[in-house]
Amino acid sequence: MANPQNLKGQQMLFRCTETGFVTTAPALNRYQRGRGIDPKLREFVGVKPEGWKRMAPVLQCELCGLEIKGGPWDLTQHQTTKRCQAKRGPGS
Repeated sequence: MANPQNLKGQQMLFRCTETGFVTTAPALNRYQRGRGIDPKLREFVGVKPEGWKRMAPVLQCELCGLEIKGGPWDLTQHQTTKRCQAKRGPGS
């Protein structure tokens, strides 16, 4: 049988005050530690609504105009790809 306290914690949503990423407390802790953000920089959003689905943040590439799901690291990785370079055109 699952720990009821753990199940209750999985229903609460928190937001990173630095990036705006919203998810459960354990996932937000891993997200913040992985990016070097203090895990105390969070705020309580509320209880997870029925049918809630986590969505990745979306950034727009200033070089080619594509929308990139993820954070700044994902955008930097995108800008080094052939896809971004081809969309910009030769000599960019």
